[in-house]
Amino acid sequence: MNKTPAIEAVGYGISGDIGGLPKTTYYTPDGRVVKTHANFHVNSAGQTRDANLDTGWLLSPPVNPKLFCRWCDRWHDTEGEVDACHRQRNFLVEKEMVKAKQEETNEMLALKNEVSELKAMLSKFMEVQNGKVFQSEVNESTPVSTEQGVGAAKEGL
Repeated sequence: MNKTPAIEAVGYGISGDIGGLPKTTYYTPDGRVVKTHANFHVNSAGQTRDANLDTGWLLSPPVNPKLFCRWCDRWHDTEGEVDACHRQRNFLVEKEMVKAKQEETNEMLALKNEVSELKAMLSKFMEVQNGKVFQSEVNESTPVSTEQGVGAAKEGL
């Protein structure tokens, strides 16, 4: 059902033949095919190098394919190395989880201490004001008389 290789063999599937940027065929160490543009960079020695080759990609199919490790997104020679990489990743994840829980606990304790300090300051302020925290001594608002009623007060506005 996959007709891509047949189309490419004829020459129509290759980008660049009909006006696109030319693509290079690379092979991953596990044998997958990647078609992409060359990624040239100048290194510190002044040499031009394809950065795709620096990531581990090859210009020809690998003779001895390596195993792809989904834990580190790299390739390993043996299944044992992949398992060791998985164990190492799990160890680091557990270590970070413990660290994150400790930091969360420390932040919660700091917030609780801050709230208790604010409560203490508020209660001290309340004691100083003798319960008159938000009232002034002179009541500046004039109450609406009961004779006028609520409707009269609205009409006056």
